[in-house]
Amino acid sequence: MMDMLKKLAFFALLLTITLPSGFVRAQTDATAPVINPNFDPNSVLTDDDLFDANGMTYPRLVAFLHTKGGLADVRATDIDGTVRSAPEIIWRMSQMYQINPKYLVALLQKEQSLVEDPTPSQDALDWATGYGVCDTCAKNDPAISDFKGFANQLYYTSRQMREKYYLSVLATGKTISGMGPGIPTLIDGVTVTPSNAATAALYTYTPHLHGNLNLWNIWHRWFAKNYPDGTVVRGIPSKQIYWIRFGQKRPFASLTVASSFVDISKIIEASDSDLSAYADGDKIAFPNYALLKDPSGNIWLIVGNERRHIADMETFGKLSFNLDEVEDVTETDLAQYAIGEPITTKSMSPEGTLVQVPGDKTIWYAEAGTKRLILHPAILSLYFDGLKAKKITADELNALTTGEPYGLHDGELVRTKTNPAVFVIENGKKRPITSADVFEGMGWKWTSIEIVPDSLLNDYELGDPIVIDQINTQIASA
Repeated sequence: MMDMLKKLAFFALLLTITLPSGFVRAQTDATAPVINPNFDPNSVLTDDDLFDANGMTYPRLVAFLHTKGGLADVRATDIDGTVRSAPEIIWRMSQMYQINPKYLVALLQKEQSLVEDPTPSQDALDWATGYGVCDTCAKNDPAISDFKGFANQLYYTSRQMREKYYLSVLATGKTISGMGPGIPTLIDGVTVTPSNAATAALYTYTPHLHGNLNLWNIWHRWFAKNYPDGTVVRGIPSKQIYWIRFGQKRPFASLTVASSFVDISKIIEASDSDLSAYADGDKIAFPNYALLKDPSGNIWLIVGNERRHIADMETFGKLSFNLDEVEDVTETDLAQYAIGEPITTKSMSPEGTLVQVPGDKTIWYAEAGTKRLILHPAILSLYFDGLKAKKITADELNALTTGEPYGLHDGELVRTKTNPAVFVIENGKKRPITSADVFEGMGWKWTSIEIVPDSLLNDYELGDPIVIDQINTQIASA
């Protein structure tokens, strides 16, 4: 498909769309906005966000519009003279010019608030995408009369985005306005360097920060996915791997670091624009159980979100650590980690292990001075397969602080042998995934589903169902 588009690009440059002299596509208010700290002006949306014509199915488009306002019931004359519903016209233009329907509805909302308007006015419909209307243009100007009408607006906008902007970037590296990936341009006092063709096209269409910020806000309010805690995602196209925790995305420094914390075979892919809705958390720079030495010579063991000081070299040797594994770091490197209990010669299993008192079938997971009960044998086979419990005395066990029972990890996808319903575990609850469309829409892999006993899954309280696109459960399961 991409090769074909590149070939078409050279022919597309010959195409022209008649516009009034001095035409500028712009928002009327060019004041510099207060920028959301999560908004990256260099990457408003990805190329898929803008140019994936399969980004939303037609039935889902209709259902989506019905939940928002009155646009789904509007009928208008299409460019071929046939009267059609607004969703049909949006869909036809998206397929004709290979534009994401999600982008078109977000644009309609950004320009005229059409999607959430319960009774759209004729004027708003006539200038639905703002095409042809500039800061100095009057709507009754004969020079822009050809662009008037709901279908015409979508037609010219879709054609412009595909043929004059996107194909121009593919052929020449920039749009007709000079915006292009890697090309810095001063916009509202801010230097913007688009990271992709979509962002270059968006600034060519709306050359102001606040207009594109509005689009970004609408997109994330409607379409950004809310990933459950514990989800591991790889951004596309950045390839950066993140761990979703407590409303933040924490970047892993490398695949090696990621693999020390999570099962990397269960990584899902997510659009960078989806992930931009999450605040940036601290970088996970070191593998779990890394040995780090600060400038003062103190050696620390990283255990999850904590650093535990190894009290002395006697303790270091007793735990069979190797000096070759110790990495020199700065205080800044360590600052993100809370200081945990120090590790002494009396500490047990600072790196975590299974423990058991002889004669007692109960198995515990011991780590950092805390013991956690293994409630179900399925947990052993899922997370500790092949690991034998270390035999300890009852006194040693009793000396450990009792923590929460060891259960299914956040982000784990599970079902039982007797029921095909799939759940994702989050914060001690099982959240139902309402349909295959929702499952695949979230980017999950069917091979990542773990089959667990009914007796284990029944221990979990039912949580809210997973939905996508911020649409209600009824649509998500349709």
